[in-house]
Amino acid sequence: MKDKLAYKLYHRRRLPHIQPEGATFFVTSRLANSLPAEVVERLLREKEQSDLELEKIADKKERDKKAYLEERRFFGKWDDALDKSDTGIKYLSNPQIADLVSESLHYRDNKVYELIAFCIMPNHKHIVFKPLEESKGKYYSLSKIMHSLKRYTAYEANLLLGHEGAFWQHENYDHYARDEAELERIIKYVLYNPVKAGLVKEQNDWQWTYCKYAM
Repeated sequence: MKDKLAYKLYHRRRLPHIQPEGATFFVTSRLANSLPAEVVERLLREKEQSDLELEKIADKKERDKKAYLEERRFFGKWDDALDKSDTGIKYLSNPQIADLVSESLHYRDNKVYELIAFCIMPNHKHIVFKPLEESKGKYYSLSKIMHSLKRYTAYEANLLLGHEGAFWQHENYDHYARDEAELERIIKYVLYNPVKAGLVKEQNDWQWTYCKYAM
């Protein structure tokens, strides 16, 4: 039987997912129903229209450059929508749930990935990590890492909340860092997210962030 969670360089659902071997990733997961359906559909339609426009660019170098800029723009709009959402689905603002997710992220460090940074927001989380080798020359897939993490935390969180049904939105946003400068920018973004969202004045005031390095 084919393993649906096995490593793949590329696959696509509503969003594209690319996993170059040995790369470091920025992954965002949001709670189920944390955004109104009309907002999600509008953003996805905008993304699909952007992709169609990019396909019209004949020069590959130029197309790749604009695709990268569009990806950053699209993520910014998605994250802003999450930060400003008033749907009330903010289970991660519960300290018990945030601690559960934090502990689960740390538990997997040096087992399936090298954990570099994370931030747990009221309705979503950002993680920066580098998948480790599952066996020589074969890396743990993003799908397997995130499936395990989300399945465990969803089960435990639902027990704590007395909640049934989906806890996490199924699909994640993921992006690999092209170079060290981009990785540094991503880490700073993750750590600063609570300030940007107006939750605290200083990034060190937010309890549910972590960074392996001094920033």
